[in-house]
Parts: sequence; C-alpha cells; structure tokens
Amino acid sequence: MNPLTRGLWLLALAAPAAPDDAEAVVFFSPDSPDASALLRSFGDVPVRAVLLVEDYATGREPGPAYLATIRAAGSVKAADVDGLALARKLGIRELPAAGLRRGGRWHVAAGAGVNGKELMACSR
Repeated sequence: MNPLTRGLWLLALAAPAAPDDAEAVVFFSPDSPDASALLRSFGDVPVRAVLLVEDYATGREPGPAYLATIRAAGSVKAADVDGLALARKLGIRELPAAGLRRGGRWHVAAGAGVNGKELMACSR
C-alpha cells in the first residue's frame, strides 16, 4: 500500500462516526392509555416524557395506566411549559403521542399502538 493510501485509510479510521442526533418525545396525560411500552420502544434514543394535564384539581386517584407510564418515564415535570409549546407546534391532538426529531425534521404519530422503533424506521 502506498503511503498516501495508507494515510487516507488511517484518517478514515480515526474520524468519528457521524452522531445520530435523534431525540424522542412522548406526550401523555393522566387519562391517556398506558404509554410505558412506547417510552421503552425507542431503544438507545433519548426520550423526554411530557405530561399534559388539563385540570390539576380533579381529586381522582391516579389510574394504573398513568402510574405505569410514570414509572417507565422515570421523572416528569409537573408543569412543562416547553413540552406544552412543543405539543402545540407538532399538532398533538390524541394521547399518547410520540415525536421523533432527526436532522431538524419531526415525525409524529399518535394513539395507543404507536411504536418508537417503527417511527424511527419511518424517519430515516
């Protein structure tokens, strides 16, 4: 192998891979179906859980679907102004819903049957 080819080969090996800048957001509410599987379905992609609440003073006990979603999310802001603005921007009308941003473009799906892996395959 000539020195130029060997040098180019070594540069190619040393160059970092292009980062996958994917970001996922899962929107849910206390009344939406369980979104815990949706939160886990994105694999290694960072997922932000956004709680959308219409009325804080309902007096109701949280249901099993809501509790399962909260457990899967890990931590959720009680008042997420940025999350609400993003839900409006993406036109979220049905919960649970997921948005996946990749390369500056958002891909959105809503409903209990949404799967993060399918959404990621669609956005490539």
